[in-house]
Amino acid sequence: MLVFTNRLLKTTARDESALTTQYDPFSDTLNSVKVTAGAKGWKISNPQEGLSDVDALAQLSAVLDGNKPVLLFVHGNNNTPAACFARCRLLEAQYPVSVIGFSWTSEGFLSDGTELPGPKEPPGAFDDPDDNLAAVDTKDSLTVGWIARMAQRYAQAKVNAQHSKDSFARLLRLIAAARLAGMNQKVSLAAHSLGAHLLHYTIDEQDAEASLSAMHNVVLIAGCSGAAKHSAWVGQIHPLLRVYITYTKADSVLFAATLVDGDVKVGTDPGRDRLPGPKFRYVDFEATKIKLGAHSYFVADPGKRLSKQSRLLFSRIFASEVDFTGGIAQRNDVYPMGCSDDDSVCYMGNASLKKDRR
Repeated sequence: MLVFTNRLLKTTARDESALTTQYDPFSDTLNSVKVTAGAKGWKISNPQEGLSDVDALAQLSAVLDGNKPVLLFVHGNNNTPAACFARCRLLEAQYPVSVIGFSWTSEGFLSDGTELPGPKEPPGAFDDPDDNLAAVDTKDSLTVGWIARMAQRYAQAKVNAQHSKDSFARLLRLIAAARLAGMNQKVSLAAHSLGAHLLHYTIDEQDAEASLSAMHNVVLIAGCSGAAKHSAWVGQIHPLLRVYITYTKADSVLFAATLVDGDVKVGTDPGRDRLPGPKFRYVDFEATKIKLGAHSYFVADPGKRLSKQSRLLFSRIFASEVDFTGGIAQRNDVYPMGCSDDDSVCYMGNASLKKDRR
């Protein structure tokens, strides 16, 4: 598995510690590692620092010359390198894709790798690193020492995302160049949670908009980016097939993020100012059977299964296909509660159907 990063590398390490918590803000430097799962953790090979365009293109072309569609995955808040590797591996195990990951310093450390002051969360408090922010369940909880520190780290992670835009924009340019040069495999982009915030700030960087036009699908999953202004920047994304925006009010992580920064997230409720079809589709996961916390509903935990419809939807999006072709019967195979009259909003459940149908 190929993972790019703007983290500084410790090239002598051969596990996840090779990717440090340090990075150079506003630098377009890209580093890369090859990742495999070992018996006792992750094994890192071929660490490369300060990749040239030629070397990066060679690595990308090797993946695009494979026999599966390619998914570029950018993770969200508080994902360590090991968490990024685990998510990419789950995606490859559950969907017919080869995954290229982008790991950035979302743990909320300062750019020199030092931690913010304050008590740490209790050991083992959260099984999923994405979910730790959900401890912020009321404004009053922000007075608790370790919860307040998590909120501060989330705020710093937002800064780190904004300061990582140059390297991510360069990766998008390189992937577009590799795909257009070979035309061997389709490529789509999945941005989860705070990864959507990173994409938001990347969109105006050099050739980012044009690079995304070489993608087949772009999907914002549980996007931790403001709903009120999302149409302005998401409207700049014009992939070959479609942009998908998934959302549900049951997302406890995005609820917590709103408590921290006061900004309602597009992954909770996109609001009324939505982009029209056919190039944009909002997917409402309200009142569906999804995992507790409702934040990582695009992958099943080990030993668990997604619903048939969710698996079918994400399989097609991630594999650079359209979500459905044909008539109402084919549409309902994916979206059991149907879609709005113009197909710009489709429903996995029925809680908000009456309110949202337009």
